[in-house]
Amino acid sequence: MKFILSFWMALLLPSISIGCDVCGIFLGIQPHDRTTSFSLLWRYRRLEGTLPAALSLVPKHGAHDATTLATPETHYRELYQVAEFRGDIWWKPRFATLVSLPLVNNYRAVDGIIRNDVYGVGDPLFIARYLLVNTKCLSMDERTVHRVLLGAGAKLPLGRHDMTYRGGEVEHDQQPGSGSLDLLASAEYMVRRGRNGASLSLIGRGNGANADGHRMGHGLSTTIEAFRRYDIGEHWKLMPSLGIYHELSGKDAMSGEPAQGTGSSTLFTHAGVRVWWRSWGLSSTFQYAVAHALGDEMIPNRERVVIGLTYNLINN
Repeated sequence: MKFILSFWMALLLPSISIGCDVCGIFLGIQPHDRTTSFSLLWRYRRLEGTLPAALSLVPKHGAHDATTLATPETHYRELYQVAEFRGDIWWKPRFATLVSLPLVNNYRAVDGIIRNDVYGVGDPLFIARYLLVNTKCLSMDERTVHRVLLGAGAKLPLGRHDMTYRGGEVEHDQQPGSGSLDLLASAEYMVRRGRNGASLSLIGRGNGANADGHRMGHGLSTTIEAFRRYDIGEHWKLMPSLGIYHELSGKDAMSGEPAQGTGSSTLFTHAGVRVWWRSWGLSSTFQYAVAHALGDEMIPNRERVVIGLTYNLINN
């Protein structure tokens, strides 16, 4: 599995020269309207911070491996990486299905000591989407174009959720899969006039409970970005974007009872660039956390990166 994940990342990273992912999935501006596409994406997230030792005694996210800590503060560093295969399949002009299969690497170090470093297949998901509104430019005259895309689907409990690391049980939030059936809903709105535009995308997740009775907090992520498109020659297109990204996560629950100290709200700055050549697209997004409100047991988000390579099934 390490070889597969390393090969996938090696395929993506040279193209730009430079976890269980808490959010689950990222929706952004689509490269081609109503066109079937297949993508390889790499998502990275870092969480880092300290907790008072008294709080560190409490298992994070309801796990079962609490340990006695003598230091007044405990430093956590968590890295979530996902290599994702995604298909956005358009069956008809207004109906599409987005499917995703993730390969996951989750890492946690406590006071510099590695506690988890696990690799595995995560939970696949699908979202059926309907194009509610789609105006088009029918002439060379500049006019405002709108698009509204609504979706609903589920994340299926098929990923590994029983992994161990060095003989110890891996916590719920560090497992590649959740072990629960989670419902998804999405909404995307884009407005464009000429080469300038803006978009709003939301994706919500209603989490179910796993076999142990543990449920991760329900979530909502929101992206707002403004963009401008530049045409370079006959086949190249460049589109930088700026905006904000917000994540809201409710409290976890155990056997139906809310887990105190969980739940979070994080606001990120958002900067991205998309490049297209004929049927190929390359996208890169960087998000930096600037404000948060966290439960007492939650580690702060620091930054998030999404990189994607896409092939669109269109005529050159």
